[in-house]
Amino acid sequence: MGKVYLVGAGPGDPGLITVRGKHLLERADCIVYDRLANPRLLSLTGEHCRLIYAGKAASRHTMRQEEINALLVRCAQEYETVVRLKGGDVYVFGRGGEEGLYLLEHGVDFEVVPGISSSIGGLAYGGIPVTHRGLSHGFHVVTAHDKDDKLTDLDFPSMARSKETLVFLMGLSKVGEISTNLLEAGMSPQTPAAVISHAALPSQQTVSAPLGELEQALRRHPLSSPALIVVGEVVSLRERLNFFERLPLFGRSVFLPHPGKESSPLAERFEQLGAKVTEACTGELREIPGAFSEDMLEGIRCLAFSSKHGVDAFFHGLFAAGKDARSLAGISVAAVGNSTADRLCSYGVRADLVPDTFYSEALCKSIREAGFSGKETLLIKVRGSLPPCFEEFGVRMLELYENCPVQGETLREQAGEGGFTDLVFSCSSAVHAVVKAFGTECLRKSRCFSIGEKTSHTLRTYGAAPIQAQRADLDSLARAVITGGKS
Repeated sequence: MGKVYLVGAGPGDPGLITVRGKHLLERADCIVYDRLANPRLLSLTGEHCRLIYAGKAASRHTMRQEEINALLVRCAQEYETVVRLKGGDVYVFGRGGEEGLYLLEHGVDFEVVPGISSSIGGLAYGGIPVTHRGLSHGFHVVTAHDKDDKLTDLDFPSMARSKETLVFLMGLSKVGEISTNLLEAGMSPQTPAAVISHAALPSQQTVSAPLGELEQALRRHPLSSPALIVVGEVVSLRERLNFFERLPLFGRSVFLPHPGKESSPLAERFEQLGAKVTEACTGELREIPGAFSEDMLEGIRCLAFSSKHGVDAFFHGLFAAGKDARSLAGISVAAVGNSTADRLCSYGVRADLVPDTFYSEALCKSIREAGFSGKETLLIKVRGSLPPCFEEFGVRMLELYENCPVQGETLREQAGEGGFTDLVFSCSSAVHAVVKAFGTECLRKSRCFSIGEKTSHTLRTYGAAPIQAQRADLDSLARAVITGGKS
């Protein structure tokens, strides 16, 4: 019999998961997750982890609570480590107590990992502190969605008399009813109030108004669930404390197509700056069986890597041959850029040559200037054409992996609803894949950012006007996106 961990995912932002929660996701054998748990958290899981969706939306239940309870028991019978991932906190209207009691009754060991409740964290991302000296010395958190879908059990007269912050969860459809009840109970219609939709996500939207005008304000600016309703003097601080919606990329929707399944380091960076980021794998990188040959190192004085994927493929072949980094004794190592150099370091090898600008021509120039000849240089690369500079130099090649493009339908599925403000390209192959899947019009509807001249040239052939990074590296590409290409 395995163990079930009831884990709170926090509100929206995947970075708000606890360290304990992250650790459990990384080693889980099975995860049962909710609609409100950010799907990016699932990328932390191991390759063989089973994922089961048990989301519940208003009036649309994928699974009833009784079914979820029984599912957790069955999962514990099959897997050693089961994570029940829930949005916000497990015990704040998350029905975690019901699940814990059911597991206990059926002899299943469980543990609770608290999460940041949206009633606190969601408000913070909306620029509203749940308490503030001189304005509110406490807060009430209530659900506007009970089993009978009624508000009759709520003590509105007591809430109206209170000077504490009122937070209503799952109550978007009842904003008018909540406002009316509070006003009829004696609360001032000038009391500051707000509704925060999709709190702590790049899609966050907030409507604030005096309580007596809140319903009308929502008619003018409709919001979607999930949403928080907050009433109290603390809402008056929103304009000054609203840090999240002032982030440099807030409101921007960024599409990051790239070869390989590995997440781009740019994704997390852009998300931290407020952008909604969608990644897409444009091609599957596959190592070529039997391509590695240790004999290729004979007579080689310089070993050059054109990508971090080539580094992985090379060392996988070296290890399979019963060798390790000691086989490179006396050989200088060159890397096309910092990410490739960092990947070499992970195998215990420090790059001797890393050009200032990270593209093939600069790598070739660095090798030449270091005094190596073409026949003394072995280039580890993807299967396909050789850059002209290396061809003229006469280097030896070892093609260890290939880029197998995904189908256009697959790429469209990854892109979801689309509607991106920014397309960010780190290679030409991603440009070709996007155009094949969506046509050239998508390049004209969005701003296109390019890592370097080769990628920019490819974009221009399709009629785009790319904003190019000043240097051909990811840091410079990130700055171009953040500044819009302005220095």
